[in-house]
Order: sequence, then C-alpha cells, then structure tokens
Amino acid sequence: MSTTAQADKDAPPPAPDPGALSARRAVGLVAGREINSRMRTKSFVLSTLGLVVALGVYTLIILFSKEGPTKVGIDRDAAALRPMLTAVADRATDVDFEFVTIDGEGEGDSGDRAEKLLRDGDVAAVISGDTAGPTMTVERETDPDLLAVVNAAVAEERTTRELEREGVDPVDFAQRVASSATRTKALEPSGNSAAEQFALILSSTGLLYFFFIVYGIMLAQGVVEEKTSRVVELLLSSIRPWQLLAGKLIGVAVVGVTQLVLLGGAAVVLAEGTGAISLPTAVAGTLVTMGVWFLLGFFLFAAMLAAAAARVSRQEDLQAVVQPVMVLITTPFVLGIALLSKNAHDPVIEWLSLVPPLSPILMPARMLLGIAPAWQVAVSLVLAVAALAGLTRIAGRMYANSVLRSGSRVPLAESLRLR
Repeated sequence: MSTTAQADKDAPPPAPDPGALSARRAVGLVAGREINSRMRTKSFVLSTLGLVVALGVYTLIILFSKEGPTKVGIDRDAAALRPMLTAVADRATDVDFEFVTIDGEGEGDSGDRAEKLLRDGDVAAVISGDTAGPTMTVERETDPDLLAVVNAAVAEERTTRELEREGVDPVDFAQRVASSATRTKALEPSGNSAAEQFALILSSTGLLYFFFIVYGIMLAQGVVEEKTSRVVELLLSSIRPWQLLAGKLIGVAVVGVTQLVLLGGAAVVLAEGTGAISLPTAVAGTLVTMGVWFLLGFFLFAAMLAAAAARVSRQEDLQAVVQPVMVLITTPFVLGIALLSKNAHDPVIEWLSLVPPLSPILMPARMLLGIAPAWQVAVSLVLAVAALAGLTRIAGRMYANSVLRSGSRVPLAESLRLR
C-alpha cells in the first residue's frame, strides 16, 4: 500500500494540453503573476527606499572624505614669492596647494609660529628666507610635488628679475616662450581620481552583485516554496515546465530592472547634483548598458539557481545546492574590487572581463571607467549570449527533471538526464 502511494506521489501529473494555452500566453501569465506579487509588496518599496538612502549616505561620505588643498605657509621674508608659487601651482593640474602667509605675533617669533603650525598639522610646509634661495621646512618628509612647484616658482622669479635687469619685458618674453611650447595630445581623456575610480568600481560591481544575489535567491526560494506547497503541480497541469521557468525568470527580471533603473536614476541625480563623482558623458547610454548586462547576468545566474533549487523540497536544503552558483557570482565581484582598484588596465582583468560568467560584472565596471574598447565589449556580449543559450537549456532540463520530485535531494546526474 505504501509503495503504491509513494509511486503515485512521485508520478508526474498528466501532461498539459498543448492547445490549452499558447507558449507566449503561458509565459506571460506566469511573468505577470511574478511582477504583481513582488512589486506590490512592502519589502520591494522599503528596500528601494533603503537603497536610495544608502546611496545618499555613500555620496555624503565621498564628499566629506575629499581633502581640501594642501596648505603651505610662507613667512614675511618670502612673501614676495607667493604670487609666483600660486601661478605655478594653478598651471599644474595634478596638484592642489594653497599658499598662506604666516607671521608671528611679535618681533622675531615667526620661526616659533611656523614650527607650531607644522607640528599641529595646520600646514604641510613653511617657505622662508630670500626669494632667490628660499628654505622649505617640513615636519618629516618633503612632498616631491610641492618641491617641484617651489623650484619652478623660484626659477621663474629669478628669470623675471634677470630679464628686467637686462631691459627685457618679462611678459613679452613669456608670451614668446609659450607660443613655441610643445602641445600634448592624449589618446584617452583624463581619467577619474583614485577615489572616484574606486567609487565607480564599487558602485557598479557592488550594485550588480547585490541584484544578482538578492533576486537570484528570491527566485530560488520561490521555486522551493511552490514545490513544497505543491502549487507547482497545479501549474504544470496547464503549462509546460520550461514555460513556468521562463515566466518566473522574466517576471523577476522585470522587477529587478525596475529597481535597478530607480537606483541608477537616483545615483545619477546625486552624482550630478553634488559633483561627488565624474560620470561618463553619455549617462543615458551607460544606464542602458548596465540594464543590458543586468539582464544577461541575471538570466545566466538565475536560471542556474532555479535549476539547483528545483532539486530540493525544503528551504533548509537550499543553501547547499545553490552554493556553487553563489561562488560564480561572488568571484567576479571580488576580482573586480581587487584587480580593477589596483590597475584597471591590467591585461588579466581585460581578458577575464570577456569570459562569462565573469563578464556580466567585470565588463560594466570597465565600461563605466571608460577603458573598455568597443571590440572587447562586442566580444563579451557575444560570448555572454552564447553562454546564456547553452546554460539556460541545461537549466531547463534540470528544472523539468526535478521540480515534480519530492522527498530527498535529486541527484545531479538524474536532473541532467535526457528523457
């Protein structure tokens, strides 16, 4: 009796009538069910608002973490050198110095005042002495950029004095020299600062990683829940397994893209409004690209997660079967933070960003930094689409072979078996 009951329990329900629902209609109904059931929940609204607030806090952190110009003190004996120092520092695009005049409260105590400012960290250096040969005092180590600015200013000041002594107009001489200066041409536009690069890397890889994990696990838990409650048996009496899987993937993907677009729009508004991060020129194109990569990555990872989840009948067993897929999602995120932050032009990261399943996280980060050539983007997209086609076919087979089997975990070999 028990054997017969178990056989009836494991036996698949009657095959659905192919003419009952068209494939498009079946997939659309399942997708609509997923969208309505997930986007109307309080968790979706609260999580979206929470992530927007987190973006705002992160923007404030970047703003407040940006250091102002490095202050350099100039005593009264070298005060005549200050205009030249400021002019030289302004011409240098990669340094930010502010030259301030310091003096003691009484006669002869400017040296004590300078030492106190240095030890308190109020200034990075103090320039004193004659303008022809000043002395730069620091607390410990000399900033090479500051030393270069001071040397250039002293040289220009000395040149101006010598020209005036010889009766040559320094302004006219400088214009003639500038007209014959070497012009430079950059093959690539100037990049972001190190802090801005790290922010872009972390925001792009972290956002995609977060969405792949959250919505992938959400889909996997839904598969197990439907299997445990036997709802899947009712659904599969009207539609086919691949239609159910496709509808769930599309529905959850739409929810994820909606939230991603909302967060991306909020991030653009915050970045443009505060100037915390320099975004690419074509911001709209960047958001579209991020959306495309999200869809590719989500379908790639979520299909594997859903197929793995179909092998178990309890939420407690879910972690064990999805762990290998989680490693595939986590690996490109860790590599992106470690390698891109160290050297975004490293050939290793360039080649890794072409290969799925690493490309859905690594390539968007390189595109956001403006260092991904068009041919590499095209190759990574082609490979990602090819991998998606192959893996979804395998995932569909695993899902169809496992979703109607209850009890213990379905062995991997059996879930992959051709029928």
